[in-house]
Amino acid sequence: MAAEDGLDVGAEEGGKKGGKKKLIIIILAALLVLGGGGAAAYFFLFSGDDSEEVAEGEAAPEEMVQTSGPAIYLEFDQPFVVDFMVSGRQRYLQLNMTLKSRDQAQIDAVKIHMPLIRNSLVLLFSSQSFDELQSIDGKMALKAASVETINNILVQETGLGGIEDVLFTNFVMQ
Repeated sequence: MAAEDGLDVGAEEGGKKGGKKKLIIIILAALLVLGGGGAAAYFFLFSGDDSEEVAEGEAAPEEMVQTSGPAIYLEFDQPFVVDFMVSGRQRYLQLNMTLKSRDQAQIDAVKIHMPLIRNSLVLLFSSQSFDELQSIDGKMALKAASVETINNILVQETGLGGIEDVLFTNFVMQ
């Protein structure tokens, strides 16, 4: 009987060890599942907010444009010449422009898309009223419209704006 008791004790100890191992494995598996679920929830909840902000506000691309640092200027090589018909007389506008930005990448993008930008600006300038352009308010409105036109093209082509100002370095009306 002692032999039987010894076998029974050994079997019980082996059974308990096997039970403890199974319990540890089950606990570890449960922790892994919970940890994986928590990581997945974190990923979906917090990465989803960024894409929603871009879709709703569309301000995230603008944040990627450099807005600090020294100003960088790009002078248009050729002047813009536009003709107007005013009271049966031929009138002309000639202006030279320089762009101001703080982002070299956007200045490079302007150089790449220069034909499209020049075309849009010529259309903008020729759609203006000659009489309105003689006032300071008309010139300031033309500057603002020029900045908007250029930034719209840059957003369309590169996804970012980045032109701060347009400087008229020569403005002749005759």
